[in-house]
Amino acid sequence: MAQLMTLPRKDIAAFVIGLWSCLSLFAEYRATRRTCLLAGDVMLKSTKTKAHKKKPLLRKLCKSCFAIYEGWRIFGKSRVCTAGLAVAFLEATVLIFSGVTNSYAVQQGFSSTTVALLAGGDALTGILGTFVFPVLRRRLSLERIGLTAMVFHFLCGSVCVSSNWLPGSPFDPWFLLRPSGSNPSSTLQFSTTPASILDFAVNSSTFRTSESFASTNFPPVAVARDWTSLIVFSAGLTVGRFAFWMIDLTGSQILLESVREEQRGTICAVHYALKKLLNRSKYVMALGLAWPQTFGFLIIASQLFSLVGYAFFVVYCRKNYALKRQSIFRSSISKLNQKGVDQ
Repeated sequence: MAQLMTLPRKDIAAFVIGLWSCLSLFAEYRATRRTCLLAGDVMLKSTKTKAHKKKPLLRKLCKSCFAIYEGWRIFGKSRVCTAGLAVAFLEATVLIFSGVTNSYAVQQGFSSTTVALLAGGDALTGILGTFVFPVLRRRLSLERIGLTAMVFHFLCGSVCVSSNWLPGSPFDPWFLLRPSGSNPSSTLQFSTTPASILDFAVNSSTFRTSESFASTNFPPVAVARDWTSLIVFSAGLTVGRFAFWMIDLTGSQILLESVREEQRGTICAVHYALKKLLNRSKYVMALGLAWPQTFGFLIIASQLFSLVGYAFFVVYCRKNYALKRQSIFRSSISKLNQKGVDQ
């Protein structure tokens, strides 16, 4: 879509985007309607069950607040809580082609065409992960798929972190401690007032090439003489999307298989809200680190959030493994008791 806005005729680009939005609207409506028809019996059963329940007056008056509290309470007590937290923490990342990352790439010299192609490659690797997941699911458990994907995701994230210290990187750990009028000692040429990544994302209605910035009123931005850092960062980000989608599918499948039907809607809704909340946290971090020289801190923070997610998933795997062992042990004891009774 960003590439379309670079066309000379903006009305053509607007028409294509509007047509795409209309087609998407009808496609989503058809898919939602089909889902409701297929799940009609379940929805009717849920409605009848709720109709017979009497709720206190205070609960009726504060229905929304109680619903939120009950949802989070049920999610916190469920056995899949740590698995849901693991997937949610992976959302707090700039290691994805979003507005902040795209603006950083363009500021460093990538054209809008290059960014669009990289975003397309990122999407293709994610789609590839969705096709590989069912194949692995027939051979491996969900826990092993998740752990394997997280190891691969960690390696790709480490490649992105290492790009902070490669040639061409604008990363300056001491940038915030320097006076505003001093130029950082770097291989890049910066203005005395570096342009903010967020200012760039908000003020520019479309991605522009580095040549087109000369005709704008934006302050000079950093154009990398050496693109080694940016290429390595983009490669790690694109390949890591393959593992990210496998982790996301693993978490979704765990919620579907391990949660009881009457609680599935509540737990999945809370999990979705938690994912969106942590996804928005990257914009909060970008507000305080809104310069190309500090974008490296956002990369490191994203990797740290991922490590927290890995830790939560390991905790879930250990608990689930312990529950399976207890179940097998109890099953063996019951079989032995049954044999003793038969004899």
